[in-house]
Amino acid sequence: MLLDGKVALITGGAQGLGKAFAEELLKQKVKVCICDVKQETGEKTIDEWKPKYDNRAIFVKCDVSNLTEFEEAFKQATAKFGGLDIVVNNAGLSGENVISWRTIVIVNLIGVIEGTKLAEKYLNKQSGGRGGVVVNIGSTAGLTPIPYAPAYAASKYGVVGYTRSVALKPDTGPSGLRYVCLCPAFTYTSMFSEVQQAMAVPGHESLSKVVQDTGINKIEDVVEAFMQLLLTDDNNGGVMIISKKGGIQYHGRRRKVNKL
Repeated sequence: MLLDGKVALITGGAQGLGKAFAEELLKQKVKVCICDVKQETGEKTIDEWKPKYDNRAIFVKCDVSNLTEFEEAFKQATAKFGGLDIVVNNAGLSGENVISWRTIVIVNLIGVIEGTKLAEKYLNKQSGGRGGVVVNIGSTAGLTPIPYAPAYAASKYGVVGYTRSVALKPDTGPSGLRYVCLCPAFTYTSMFSEVQQAMAVPGHESLSKVVQDTGINKIEDVVEAFMQLLLTDDNNGGVMIISKKGGIQYHGRRRKVNKL
């Protein structure tokens, strides 16, 4: 995929990994719509970018659990930039000791499914779109049991399974779309503070060893993996892992794009 002039929509884009993905795309001359529930943070991010990226980024307040708001973000991005080519379903929650497990599943899994379906509606070549790629952000928690966060793990298992499955739909080739999933291990973002809190809970002592054995990603390492996944044009249904100790690798067999 040649990125210059393309348009991306990124959920959870006001901070953390979503912001980092967006800024890397802006550096590559992509126009970007970041969506987030955190309006003040999102607006500050856009203000920060204005001098550097020639107003090629917009912010839309959006709760991915609200389908009306979610689709409005797609409408605004399309109206502003003339279409969409990349959708990154990045918004996510953890911390089920303080957040309802239902909320975690709704945001992390149903939000990804809704975002994928909206991508199919607005990017599908068969309905006037330009085709493109959907990047669903999972986690290594979607590949291995996580006893201190079972609802979070379930939601991320769902993201991996959904992405792999939707990529195999018979109409994927004609749609011009492909679907991939990025699964970062522990990463230095605000979410990692919740892991640190979990390590202090009695009975979770083994988590410290898991963190030590796995290592903690820098955000820039995850961005590198994201860009590699995004730019591998023949990849459809691939699930990429990025961990500090293991580096970048695919989980299972990487699938090829269904040709027209």
